[in-house]
Amino acid sequence: MLFHKDHVKTLDEGSIGEAYLLLMKAGSKFFSYTDKWAIFEPVYATVPDHWHRVASDLDKNAEDDAQILKTPRMIIDNYEGTLSRAYPDDDSVEPEAKSR
Repeated sequence: MLFHKDHVKTLDEGSIGEAYLLLMKAGSKFFSYTDKWAIFEPVYATVPDHWHRVASDLDKNAEDDAQILKTPRMIIDNYEGTLSRAYPDDDSVEPEAKSR
């Protein structure tokens, strides 16, 4: 969980970028056992007016695998250092710029 100094409805791009970098750094260590893991968009967030992101491995045997597949996500490859986006509408994956 990442915190902002004040409770605000919107965050500046710098704060969002810093949050993603911290989440990616922590996720790369925590999910080092897997080739790829993801940061999910807040489609299923239950608290309105909060910036939420969830990171998880992409275990096909997980209880929430069906929800994972319905959620837009940024996929991080631990070995290649690449980022891609997956969209549930057409299940496509689009590569993004290299992260390393």
